[in-house]
Amino acid sequence: MMPCGPPDAWSLSLAAGSGALVGWIVSRVVAGLVEPRPDGVGRGGRLGTAAFVAAFAVAAAALWWWEVVARGQLPVAIAGTELSPTMLAWRWGGHLMLLAFLAAATWVDLRDRVIPDAITLPGVLAGLAWAGLRPGTLLPVARVVPRTFAAPLFEWDVLGPLGPLGAAPLPAWLGAAPALAGFAAAASVFVAWWIVCTAPAEADASGRRRFDPRLPVLTAGLAGIGGVWWCGGDHWAALLSSLVGLAAGVAVVWSTRIGASRALGREALGFGDVTLMAVIGAWLGWQAVVLTCGLGVLVGLAHGLALFALARDNELPFGPSLCAGAMLVVVGWRPLWVWFGPAFERPGEIAAVVAAVIVLTALTLAAWWRLRGETHT
Repeated sequence: MMPCGPPDAWSLSLAAGSGALVGWIVSRVVAGLVEPRPDGVGRGGRLGTAAFVAAFAVAAAALWWWEVVARGQLPVAIAGTELSPTMLAWRWGGHLMLLAFLAAATWVDLRDRVIPDAITLPGVLAGLAWAGLRPGTLLPVARVVPRTFAAPLFEWDVLGPLGPLGAAPLPAWLGAAPALAGFAAAASVFVAWWIVCTAPAEADASGRRRFDPRLPVLTAGLAGIGGVWWCGGDHWAALLSSLVGLAAGVAVVWSTRIGASRALGREALGFGDVTLMAVIGAWLGWQAVVLTCGLGVLVGLAHGLALFALARDNELPFGPSLCAGAMLVVVGWRPLWVWFGPAFERPGEIAAVVAAVIVLTALTLAAWWRLRGETHT
């Protein structure tokens, strides 16, 4: 692996400082979302703030070193090519923002067993906006360029809804302006997410209804989609990739939730996990959603067994496992795409993989809840 610039202490310090600032913001947001502690000692989110900010700073610096200095995310075939350090830095910034949303969701879910819309709604909007404004920050892949009188050439590209953006262009009907079908499809996905995954604001203690951001979100989202559709190019293709990821995240976890609940005869997965996966899909795309769910099951199994063995604790929120799976996909993208990338080029095979992930997750959740029930008898 070749560095894109000198890995000096200044750049790492700047990354750590940015991470510390983002970590502090996350801690303040969480402090306003969690329920007060039963013993009355402040707000649950304020405890351990200094340690969390320090850990976030270290994580940000480590992510900077991995993505920008060591180029650890890039496929081996393009790791040594000339790439813009600015583009790598923008990708790192996007992943740092994603880490902030995932950390907040994990913190609140572990604390109160809920993932509020105050985290997932801006997480989805930020993911869509980031993809539309910075298409070069999607997950990196290598594009094969065949040559007549020489070996194929590998060029850098990013992963779109149908494969590398440069090698798998969108169908004409799904294109940018003036293809109205493309805008209608994108707007339909966004409106469906808005209807299914957002809830009206509840009234406060005095009975007055709080400010409801749903209508401004819908209006701004459709306006943003229309603007990117009008601009077209890679911006439009990247936004479509983000929207497909959003839809895939909701569909996969919702299907899992239905399957596990029917197997148990009771709810086995909270709806917050569905909205959380929409965030992950909006930032990383539908291919990463499949990998995240598979890794999330493994992380959840390890987490559950550790809790059960060490503390006999059978409360297992699935959200933190999905968050861990998403970050494993980000950090381990290079080997993961080498292993599983070819499967995404074969529709029948990837459909079987998605079905297997849904069934395995549902069975795992069902088995865990049955084990939990037995421990109460």
